[in-house]
Amino acid sequence: MLLPVCGTARAERPDSLTNERLAQRVGTLETVVEKMKRLKVSGYIQTQWQWNEEGLPEGEQNDFSIRRGRVKIAYDNRYGEAVFQLDATEKGVRVRDAYLKLRAPRLPEVSLTAGIFNRPFGDEIAYSSAHRTSPERSRVFRTLFPKERDLGAQLTVNGPGNTVLRNFKAEGGLFAGNGSESKETDSRKDFIGHLSYAGEYRRGTYGLGGSLYSGGVKLAGEQKGWRFRDGAWQEDPRMASGTYARREYYGVDGRISVAGALGVTHIRGEYLWGMQPGAKNGSGSPTGAVTADLYMRRFSGYYVNLTQDVGRSRHSLVVKYDAYDPNIRATGDECKTEGDVAFSTLGFGWIFRANENVKITAYYDRVWNEKVRNGFISSGFGGDIRDDVFTLRVQYRF
Repeated sequence: MLLPVCGTARAERPDSLTNERLAQRVGTLETVVEKMKRLKVSGYIQTQWQWNEEGLPEGEQNDFSIRRGRVKIAYDNRYGEAVFQLDATEKGVRVRDAYLKLRAPRLPEVSLTAGIFNRPFGDEIAYSSAHRTSPERSRVFRTLFPKERDLGAQLTVNGPGNTVLRNFKAEGGLFAGNGSESKETDSRKDFIGHLSYAGEYRRGTYGLGGSLYSGGVKLAGEQKGWRFRDGAWQEDPRMASGTYARREYYGVDGRISVAGALGVTHIRGEYLWGMQPGAKNGSGSPTGAVTADLYMRRFSGYYVNLTQDVGRSRHSLVVKYDAYDPNIRATGDECKTEGDVAFSTLGFGWIFRANENVKITAYYDRVWNEKVRNGFISSGFGGDIRDDVFTLRVQYRF
């Protein structure tokens, strides 16, 4: 009677060990799958043909190019997120994003972001190039915020979901001020902040926001500072070596989407004004150590973008107008440098979303410049420069 019992016990032990090992392997596999689910890879490629009225540096008027070739890797869990994004084109490979975002599990409304990421100013900077309906951002943003990103740290606070503040969002941080492709050049930091409100109603959504940029650009060596007074550029003795030229922007932004009989209508717009230190013949923001004189200009700029979806089809029509005046104190013949000349652009185009991956855009930019005939400027600004651009772009998202 004992032998069968012992034989049965010995026969069951291997099965028991097999089940334990199987359970361990399943547990290990579940852990690996859970980690893989938190790792996300995405991106998009924009290839385009572009016609330039003024011609390219080589004298040709059209070319093929890869405008953007983005690959984004993100890892997310309850404690935060790590993001790394590259941009690969025929011009080379560059880092676009490299940042971490930390969250407290018991305080989900608050997060801290540090690294290279979008500056929290306005709406158009953070609005992804994969979704934007115009091929490029407005001239005022391309001038003041080259490459859109910067190196810094930012605190983000979202309104608690169960309060009247649930639709508010506040973003503010300290940044190097030199853009994403230049290292720190001084110990002073620039402050950038954005307060926004996003809501919805029966027929669509809307949003409002206000922004502030407060910083400076350091003068070094034998550089001088210049201010525009009484219709002329005059040297400012207060802007000596080691001092900081004031860099201050203000902005308001708004957007609304309305569903109607013709389809959904989307309207976005922003207005910016402030003080910008720039070069003599260009008002773009410095992207590193300053090596030339600085010209202090009071500027203003804005854009209005209208996108009309055609019914429930995959087609949309776009009209966009933007203007940028780098020196509001000089008009026409009062402009004394190329950096004082104002520009405006009327863009219009067609978008076809073939499927969730493929988008085709045909877009024409009609560009006007301020006319100057005073003899100070000799680069063709006496008339309208031939600088219109037509873009035919195909985008694939993955």
